[in-house]
Amino acid sequence: MPKILIADDEADLLTVLRDRFAALGFEVLSARDGVEAVEQARQGHPDVIILDLMMPRLNGFQACRRIKDDAELSGIPVIMLTAKDSEADRFWGAEVGAELYLAKPADPANVVHQVQELLAKSCPS
Repeated sequence: MPKILIADDEADLLTVLRDRFAALGFEVLSARDGVEAVEQARQGHPDVIILDLMMPRLNGFQACRRIKDDAELSGIPVIMLTAKDSEADRFWGAEVGAELYLAKPADPANVVHQVQELLAKSCPS
C-alpha cells in the first residue's frame, strides 16, 4: 500500500485529498504546517509528499529543503500544490527539490494522476 503525506493548512482541501487517496488504498499522513510536515516525513517515510507553499511555522519551500537535505528522506518525490503560481515560485520550487509544481485550484483527479505518475517513475514494476 503506497503511503502519502499531504501538508496543507487549508482544512477543506486536506480533507478532500485525504479522502480521495484513502479511497484508492493509500495510507494517508497529514500535516497542517511545515514543521509538522517534516516531522511526519521523518516518522512515516511516505512514498510521495504533497506540500502547500503558504503554511505556518515553515513554508513549503523551507519544508521541502529540510526534507531534501535529509539523507533518509531526500529520495521521496515532493509535489508543491499552491496558489502561488508565478515563474519565480516555480523556479524556487525546483530549486529546493520539488519534482512537480501544481497550481491551485487543482482538480483532485489530476493530483491523484500526478502522484500515480511519480510513483510509477520512482517504483517501476
